Amino acid sequence: MSTALSKDLETRTKETLAAAVGTAQVGITPQPMPELNGLLIQLPGAAPIYLVLNGYRCWIPDPTLANLCVPNPSVFLDINIGVVSEGPAITSGAVLAKAVGTDTIYLVTNGVKMAIPSPDVFNRYQFNWSTVQLVAPVLIDFIPTGPDVQAPTS
Repeated sequence: MSTALSKDLETRTKETLAAAVGTAQVGITPQPMPELNGLLIQLPGAAPIYLVLNGYRCWIPDPTLANLCVPNPSVFLDINIGVVSEGPAITSGAVLAKAVGTDTIYLVTNGVKMAIPSPDVFNRYQFNWSTVQLVAPVLIDFIPTGPDVQAPTS
């Protein structure tokens, strides 16, 4: 990601999180935020890193991040991450997989496969192409289908 593009994304992310905090009536009311899909967010000074997956803040257990994302992914530090509704944690040992002879890549987590609909979505989530596991089609077919990994909304 270019520095200018990265700065623009950082600015828009901080504005979105700050705006959500500003609209809370009493305290913070978490809500799904699909406009942040694909971002890694972290509370400054805290260890947990979260992936915004289909609008929800999902905790990523530590070696799983290394298995899914590019080396040294961009993580946005912001005190307002609590405005994003919390979803289920990414399964420890989650993988990116694709059946031999097919084009669709899946995020396999929490007992389901989630189709990644395009290279742009794959890249937005900072997934690592070199970690995609090629498996027999019968293995992919056996895993229940979950929702697709969604692109950010505007």
